[in-house]
Amino acid sequence: MPPPNPDDGFYPAPYIPCQDNEISDQYCPITELNSLPRYSWLTFSSVPSEFPTEFDPLPQEYMSGVGFYPSLIVVMTIIFGLVTFFYTFCCAKCSGRAAKEKVDKVTKRGPLVVLLIFLCLFAVSSIVGGMSVQEGLKLAVGYFDDLVDEFDELAKNGQELNNGAQDIQEQFDSYAATCSAASSFSNEISEYTSKITEFTADADTFPELLDGANESFQEYSTYAPIALGLPLVLVFLNVFLTTFACSTSCRKAMCTCRCLIYISNFLGIFSITLLGFFAAWEMGFGVFFSDFCINPNTNMVNMAEAFGTPSQVNITEYFVLCDGPNPMGELLVDADNALVAFKEGLESTIASPVNCAQNGAYDELISAIDTSRGAVDDLILGASCKNLNPHLQDLTYNSFCERFVPGVAAMSFSMLLTMVFLLPVVIVSRQFAERVVEEENGDQMELVGVGERNSEGGGNFAQAY
Repeated sequence: MPPPNPDDGFYPAPYIPCQDNEISDQYCPITELNSLPRYSWLTFSSVPSEFPTEFDPLPQEYMSGVGFYPSLIVVMTIIFGLVTFFYTFCCAKCSGRAAKEKVDKVTKRGPLVVLLIFLCLFAVSSIVGGMSVQEGLKLAVGYFDDLVDEFDELAKNGQELNNGAQDIQEQFDSYAATCSAASSFSNEISEYTSKITEFTADADTFPELLDGANESFQEYSTYAPIALGLPLVLVFLNVFLTTFACSTSCRKAMCTCRCLIYISNFLGIFSITLLGFFAAWEMGFGVFFSDFCINPNTNMVNMAEAFGTPSQVNITEYFVLCDGPNPMGELLVDADNALVAFKEGLESTIASPVNCAQNGAYDELISAIDTSRGAVDDLILGASCKNLNPHLQDLTYNSFCERFVPGVAAMSFSMLLTMVFLLPVVIVSRQFAERVVEEENGDQMELVGVGERNSEGGGNFAQAY
């Protein structure tokens, strides 16, 4: 009787984007990114958003559609960077008012404070997206560990079956010494041993492949927060310098208000550049993999067909879709069939004309065969799609599509908005700096015209620029 198929009646649950998201009815990053209109820079026409089925090379039209929005962000970044550069290095008289006009410093500080508050809010929202990315990476590492443990256990059990096969061989040799008819069944035990050895070799290769992918995720989880957080560090440094420069507690002995704002404007150039290019990269990543996450199971199989070997394609198709024969299970079924044929042959020797005795060696051999068949059945269950597919679903659904991709998309939008608000902060703060002149003792700041000497109260003032 062949071993039961553990996958009977089991079908992997299809992926539903944002099914665990409480606000999925109103907003789902995966479906929103996938439904964005795509346009090709090559043909200036709309392109579909279906994930490609061919990857060598990737369809140019599809990739042009994926890069449409990132390229727009890059153009915005270049424009914003040039404007920031102009205001930082080329704008000597950007106050935008008459030379003798005086403006209350509180009135001019108000809009700048409001812009700084919004800038901080959008920068903090980027951190929220980064936390989702970090959580997805952390979960991925854990799910990879679970998969590695499963395959390590399969390899360990396969090795135990190999050891058991050696015991069966020794017991068979003992029995064959008392029954010459039994020697004709030696091929079955050799076939069983070869199938178990082949299975163990396959199971041993998987932990190495998974360990390599796991190490890549761990490296990314270590360095990604640093790389993605660099532009935000510059933004908060810009906010700090601008806020400190506008504070009346600033003293001439420490630094000047204008110098601080000039430094913050200089940092603004790098901040806008980094924010824009990171936002463009994250947008392209989010759009591409949102298409992938609409139907991740089928897309994984398509990618395996494009980049994998025939064996890897069969294994991926089985463990992802639970469709078709189990490539690893077939080896175990063949091993079980060899044991069954071996046992039936041995049982026939008892009724043979040679009349081999059912002695102690025979009983031990039959018992060892039955024990090995039970272990093979357990191993078939362990190597089944029903057992391993949930781990792949956790890795793909919960980690990658539910947290990592939406987190990257959220960071893209947040960084884009942060870049948009950083530009008016640079412009307004520069105008504020052009109107600020410090009194010689550093105890008071007033807003005066650029280059104007204020004679009220008999005080002497230096030129503003």
